[in-house]
Amino acid sequence: MGKVLSIVDIGTGEQIERIEFSGGYNIQYTTNEDSGRIFHVTKLDNAKYMNKYWIKNESYCLIAQKLINKFEIFKGIRPERILFIEDENYVGSEDNKPEWIMRIKKANAQLTEYTGYCWIIESLEWWVSRISHEQVVALMYSMLKYIDGNSLKKEDIKGWDELIGTLGNGWEHTMSPIPNLLQGFTEEDFKLINKADRQVSVFDGVMKA
Repeated sequence: MGKVLSIVDIGTGEQIERIEFSGGYNIQYTTNEDSGRIFHVTKLDNAKYMNKYWIKNESYCLIAQKLINKFEIFKGIRPERILFIEDENYVGSEDNKPEWIMRIKKANAQLTEYTGYCWIIESLEWWVSRISHEQVVALMYSMLKYIDGNSLKKEDIKGWDELIGTLGNGWEHTMSPIPNLLQGFTEEDFKLINKADRQVSVFDGVMKA
């Protein structure tokens, strides 16, 4: 569905600018107040970013919002302030465990000032396409757990204790089914850290390209 952005002089009604587009938008504007401060209205959902990334806010922002609504520990996090980008050029190997599938970093001050995004969550499309929806949800939980006000906190040495205790060690690479954190799991479940059996991994020779 096409969209139109019209800039109109409210005094004369004259249309100054007309822009037709079909994707998201990042509008920056100033007023005569606030010493010329730049304001922005941003909704980038599905678009190319730089040379190898694709903006995935359209899908990942929904998962993040559901987790925020469900878990009290995420109260105050605004998913619209997160830029979700996915690397489409990366090619991995099912013989080798990746260092990461999804990671988060704080946006630099310049990007935040220009776009309004405070955080960047980057994922690898090659791996995301090979794991389950439940694992993607758990990865998103793990990323949100890093956000601590305006800072990033350090995770546990082996990963977040509640994820390992609930989903099992190696949950992000396993071929075994894991629970969906958005279906039937609450914060109380995470307080019961139980030792889980080892799961069958994609690196156990079962799944070869």
